[in-house]
Amino acid sequence: MAEPATQEWPDHRLKVMVPIWSLLTVSTAFLVWRIAYGIKSGRRFLACDYLLIVACCLNIAATSLTQVIIGLGLGRHIMDPSVLPNMRQYSYVLWIDQILNVIAVAFLKWSICAWLMILNFSKTYQVIVWLSILMVTALNFLAPVLTFLGCVPLEKNWNFAYQGSFKCWAVGGLKLSYTQGVSNIVTDIVYMAAPLVYLSNVQLSRRTQLGIRVVFLLSIPATICSIFKTIELHTIFTSRDPTWDGMNITIWSQAELSLGIMIASLPPLRKAFISIFQRILPSTTTSSRKTPYSGQGYGQGRSANGNIIMDNLKGSKAYHSHLHGESVLDADDDSDRAILEEEPHRGPGILKSMTVSVDKASVNSNRV
Repeated sequence: MAEPATQEWPDHRLKVMVPIWSLLTVSTAFLVWRIAYGIKSGRRFLACDYLLIVACCLNIAATSLTQVIIGLGLGRHIMDPSVLPNMRQYSYVLWIDQILNVIAVAFLKWSICAWLMILNFSKTYQVIVWLSILMVTALNFLAPVLTFLGCVPLEKNWNFAYQGSFKCWAVGGLKLSYTQGVSNIVTDIVYMAAPLVYLSNVQLSRRTQLGIRVVFLLSIPATICSIFKTIELHTIFTSRDPTWDGMNITIWSQAELSLGIMIASLPPLRKAFISIFQRILPSTTTSSRKTPYSGQGYGQGRSANGNIIMDNLKGSKAYHSHLHGESVLDADDDSDRAILEEEPHRGPGILKSMTVSVDKASVNSNRV
């Protein structure tokens, strides 16, 4: 058998570098597009925007640290002569990287929750969102951060060979990691499924409902990443070759965060995407904007006897915003509340009410 110094060791660093940097570039580009488009359109920045920006900055920092970890040994076997001397520094940088990733995911989830609260679907859905905020804060932020910092001195948290005296008040384990992973999956499913269920009970056009469903279903890839990351969690506690076995969980963790940021950046870009599609497929987008009641005003129909009837949408909180006289379908379509797309033939609302009466006598006198 060849000696470790002369043996040819496999090197899979590119398998980690290519996906994490590609996804980081794409997600950051979408967020920059969202910010630039918001500034250009004069849209007021909201809490969800700032939280998402923080998540993106943390993602950039975490990916940069992952690159340092790759240089120290990730993607190679621990017995590789180029890796073994770096294990102490490898563990230290990995510890910081894990903390940044956990905090970044928490900020991403808070940003999504802040945006969902703006949509103001219903009181029941708001309660669900608040419960998910508490779950994210407790299980995906406080619990992991406290366990990462649960020992004194701090070196004990990342240096498993530490021999000095220490004290730990919070120690993480595989069960806690699985709990956090399942919590991520549950919140992803709630954010995706709950609005879809609610929208099936409100009166909106087919095109509007389709657009909303597409946006929420785009979160499926991030949910898949959460599932695979949870499956790989056991390698943290059981692997005897962490620099080699840790490749998959590193990729899935970074993919979950980057895809989440990219998907969360999409809703305010709705009009930009419509404009692009109109240029690429003008005939398709033009035909899709035709209403089923051609020649009739929005929200109107005719009964069998010819009388005009009005569609009743007043009961839908998805239709009305919290601002008096304004709905999420109105002119504020550059804001995050504009996920519910405006309907055709809608104006800015009633600006002035005027009553005009004409009697027959005045008409006859004017003719004379």
